[in-house]
Amino acid sequence: MRLAPGVWVVAGTFALGLVGLFVRGPVGDVASFAWLGVFPGLALVRLLLPGAPPATRWTLGVALSPLAASVAGWALLHTGQSLQASARLVAMAGWLLFAGGEARAVAGAAPAAADAPGDRHAWGWMIAAMAFVAIPLASSDWVRVRSDTWIHAGIVWEIAERGIPPQDPRFAGLPLNYVWFYNLFIALSGALRPEPAPFTNMAVANVCWMGVQVGLGWQLAWSVWRERAASRAALPLLLTGLNAGALALWPLWLLRTLRGEVRGVAEVDRILTQSHWDRVEVMHQLSAPFAWMVNSWDKFMIGTALGYAYLLMLVMLWAGSRWLADPREPRHDPGPAAWRWLVIAGASAAGMMLFHSVVGLSSIPVGVAACGVLALLALRASNGQQLRRAVALAAALIAGLALAWPYFLSIASGWDQSRSGLPHRYIQLDWPMPWTLATACGVTAMAAWPGIRRVFLEQRVAGTWLVAWAAAMLVFALGVHLPESNESKFVWQVFAPLAVLGGAGLPVLLTAWRHRLGRAGAAALTVFVFVLPAALLWRGYLLDDSGLTAAETHREPGERALYEWLRTATPVRAVFVDDHSRDVLLVEGRRRLLAGTPHGAARAAFPADALARRREVAADLYGPVADLAADAAHLDSLGAPAYVLYRERDHVGAAPWAALDADSTGFERVYAADGFRVYLRKP
Repeated sequence: MRLAPGVWVVAGTFALGLVGLFVRGPVGDVASFAWLGVFPGLALVRLLLPGAPPATRWTLGVALSPLAASVAGWALLHTGQSLQASARLVAMAGWLLFAGGEARAVAGAAPAAADAPGDRHAWGWMIAAMAFVAIPLASSDWVRVRSDTWIHAGIVWEIAERGIPPQDPRFAGLPLNYVWFYNLFIALSGALRPEPAPFTNMAVANVCWMGVQVGLGWQLAWSVWRERAASRAALPLLLTGLNAGALALWPLWLLRTLRGEVRGVAEVDRILTQSHWDRVEVMHQLSAPFAWMVNSWDKFMIGTALGYAYLLMLVMLWAGSRWLADPREPRHDPGPAAWRWLVIAGASAAGMMLFHSVVGLSSIPVGVAACGVLALLALRASNGQQLRRAVALAAALIAGLALAWPYFLSIASGWDQSRSGLPHRYIQLDWPMPWTLATACGVTAMAAWPGIRRVFLEQRVAGTWLVAWAAAMLVFALGVHLPESNESKFVWQVFAPLAVLGGAGLPVLLTAWRHRLGRAGAAALTVFVFVLPAALLWRGYLLDDSGLTAAETHREPGERALYEWLRTATPVRAVFVDDHSRDVLLVEGRRRLLAGTPHGAARAAFPADALARRREVAADLYGPVADLAADAAHLDSLGAPAYVLYRERDHVGAAPWAALDADSTGFERVYAADGFRVYLRKP
């Protein structure tokens, strides 16, 4: 008897899951991602879109799986289940529902006209994009842990060791004033394994999500164009169109030689010396001079929630396109009932708020505004059906925002000016933003223009939705200013719909180059504009040797033994003081820090006065130890066991720990080996 293809999919994914549960090492860590990163979403999509073909179901299922797994895990944790039990329950329930759904429809379903067909070009771009991310992450320990990845791993361990809602491990006692559902997802994924590996889990998630981005781009482009040529062309533009051509503006950096304290040849030498082309920092050279650093690949190559939030934004755009662009009656549509896309749009809106509220608080209002534009166009055309659809989509987005609003308030309270002391103007125009948008999105906008004209000439509703959304996002990006210039995140949100619209115009643009420059000249320009920046970025990731000296990867003799002792011999609630605001203990020791950040209050709404006081305590403990009684009183106020760590190499010719040795009633030395000393503040 010949089995249907769907049976082999179920069997293969189950075998992958078993490898993830029982095989130790990196192979098992990679395979275990399927339990929470794939199965829950596929189960959810089978319930939402029971008649959807496999390509639609798998693209949407993998995109929604972290959201579904995290929400289910969060609910189980609130019922009193442990992190490990919650992860296992979600994983098994997800696989059983997924397998049950596949068993009921092993023969698959024929795609509707709105469902993107399988395409070898789309598969090729997907595989290439995943390899672009996977190879640097697999080949370099430094690339896997650099930048935000390290801090997010610390928050993962905070959740794994001490539960939710998490405190900020960099500032013991402070509720985390940052979105943490991404960290919850990574913590749940790690809980399935005997020894969690958050860095591997984050790397696998990034590789998977990069592939899903291409899949979503293909689906979204198909919902707009319904033709292979334009949909295919959108994919390379989505991957390489951000900052396309900006490399030609690099000589503008030399304008610095005309003003400032250092000018002329000396400034030229400084600019060339600080241009790191063989490190990850090469991404700063690929953006236009004096613009914000933005990059299509960056947020999928470090451990952060932003890349996944961008995926949910694409899901929202896709769901809106499917809902708005299908005016047919259900009996004429072999696909799922159209109203189900409203549920998906609302879920994606809630997910953006849970995983990265900067994306949610921009994309949702912009989406509502775009719906308003479509409603006005429908009124003008006396199209009552389209008017109702636009209003219903806006309502779904607002409902998703409302569902996640209590969570957002819980993490946003620390940003209140009366608590943080951070005055900020959210509505203002800063000159770097229009310059960044023009230089980062200029070539893509040129490619999008023929597509925009075609959208209106052919009255493509899904395309009109994207045009209205991109225009509203552009206005939002120009007018809204965030702390630490985080409005730079809006640039990709303007760029993505332009790239999809540019699928129809990119062939036109390349043809125009060929007519003007000839075949060889056009090929050279295409390589310079689109290919060379990606190649330089990849080269920088592969050659970066910063890990040889970076605190995240470089270890002194005996340092690993110290961290092993911290994990096994100190209470899970312990708070540590470490010099130079080191944050290594967040990950290696899995313990909270008194002040484990070199940044100011604006970084994570750290209370400015409390942060200054903690730094004063640390400066005294590692310096003159002039007021040990006051330092001890501050440690007592933490309400948790407090430890002071000394690294002898930091204090050549000095011994500040001598004061703690002398105060035997207040402090006890509990560790001394290999140049490391740890003192416990006695209760």
